[in-house]
Amino acid sequence: MSGFLFFFKKNSKEGGKMVGKKSFFSSHWLSRLDEYTLPPHMLFGFDSIAKAGGVAKKISKNEDVIVVTDKALMNIGLVDDLLLSLKESGFKVDIYAPDAIEPTIDQVHKVIEEASKKDYGLVIGIGGGSSLDRAKMAACFGGSQEKIEDYLAPSTKPIESSKPKMLIPTTSGTGSEVSNTAVVIVPEKYVGTAKTWITGDPVLAESAIIDPSLMMKLPPTVTANTGFDALSHCAEGVISKQANPFSDALALEGIRLTTKNLRAAYHEVENPEARWNMALAAALGGMVISFGWVAGPATLGHAASEGISPKYNIPHGAACAVLLPYVYWFNLPNDYTQRKLSLIADAMGVDTCKMSTRKAAEAAIEATFNLMEDLDISTDLKSYGMKKEDIPIISQYILERSEKMYSMSAYNPKRASLENLENFFEVAYEGRERVEQLLSKRNWK
Repeated sequence: MSGFLFFFKKNSKEGGKMVGKKSFFSSHWLSRLDEYTLPPHMLFGFDSIAKAGGVAKKISKNEDVIVVTDKALMNIGLVDDLLLSLKESGFKVDIYAPDAIEPTIDQVHKVIEEASKKDYGLVIGIGGGSSLDRAKMAACFGGSQEKIEDYLAPSTKPIESSKPKMLIPTTSGTGSEVSNTAVVIVPEKYVGTAKTWITGDPVLAESAIIDPSLMMKLPPTVTANTGFDALSHCAEGVISKQANPFSDALALEGIRLTTKNLRAAYHEVENPEARWNMALAAALGGMVISFGWVAGPATLGHAASEGISPKYNIPHGAACAVLLPYVYWFNLPNDYTQRKLSLIADAMGVDTCKMSTRKAAEAAIEATFNLMEDLDISTDLKSYGMKKEDIPIISQYILERSEKMYSMSAYNPKRASLENLENFFEVAYEGRERVEQLLSKRNWK
């Protein structure tokens, strides 16, 4: 795998001294070293799945392959071309296809058990993010004596090795096919379940095959939710305090692609250009969230979504969507956020030339609300069944969890407190009109 080193003058936990060299930064510039390993191989394009067998021959250790997918995709024949390509290339293929559910810790144990039955030379994941994450964990722990629980965040124990893996997405959202992280759902006493994960370079796929034809019949609601997941990865990456020009370049292009194509993908289900561009946007988002300096993203949007998604049974992408404009609003008083939101507004097609930075930032909020409404996504939390009396305990949960799991204060522009998180959820509960009222009053402290 090819490594990537990037040096950028910005805030770092290491402080302002360069080891072994004389620091030439003034007191308000700090040294920083960022490192990231990209997937070594990507194949992108219509009908690229037909080449899976040939790619597999290059990366598999032997002729035994396990395909991790779900029952629904098997039933509609979406896995058939992959299986045909593998068999034509001489592979012996086993299939693990449970119901299409989240990768709970019990499900993860089952897929690891399946992957341990043979000395598989390759693990292939095909499906949505849940199937791809299961495949990653099967590859990392199949046949191993290690326990996955020892590696789940907030543990920092490094994953040392993995079987080769190929990841093939059938949705345009998580970007799991190119990310270095796999999500696990575990029990949680306050909201029912919570996300944790494994991460590290060994989690990356040896090959990602991204075929937009597999996404052509994605239902409109799933298209909207997964599309906003991709948008949130990119947008939260932009406003992260640790963002840099490298991550911004990918993230802003992902925002442009999503804004220009998600409406068409939603309203014209089999629009090939829209599907192509949404598949690309999701992959860009998956790369962005894998950057250690962007961290996940570790900003308020994804952190807060983990409080409301399991409690109210809101799909992850929908939870990210309904929170995103309020995350912008929450962070808006920060000058840094205003500058970054102005870039987001421009990427969303807003003509910001004659706007102040503040007005352009506010335009990003408006454009995001407009996109949600065009996709029939509710713009307030009460529409998802949230109760006002739940806000204090959810806010407390998010405040504690965001630091334990994400170190959110190092990434979110505005520091969260119990008081301002409760205000954040109260405004999101009321909806768009409440934000617009607050913006019109310029009621900032």
